[in-house]
Amino acid sequence: MNKKELVAKLADHLDTSQSAAGDMLNGTLEIITNELKDGNEVNLPGFGKFIAKHRPSREMRNPQTGEKMMSKAKTSAQFRPSVGLKDL
Repeated sequence: MNKKELVAKLADHLDTSQSAAGDMLNGTLEIITNELKDGNEVNLPGFGKFIAKHRPSREMRNPQTGEKMMSKAKTSAQFRPSVGLKDL
């Protein structure tokens, strides 16, 4: 299922237009993204939890040249499904 199909099913489920359903979905995704950028968790009971995981910089080696360098620190998004979702 892609985003267009998800919007169509959401519009049908909520008995609204696809434009309104698309706005709701985009708004939801934007809020989740902004919370993760701020380093917060987003917990959706019965579905799962979105977590912003910080990875510090570390020393690494270029396999071709053997040169040592430092990687950049970064924050990545992680999703942990709830027990109810896992049991499906």
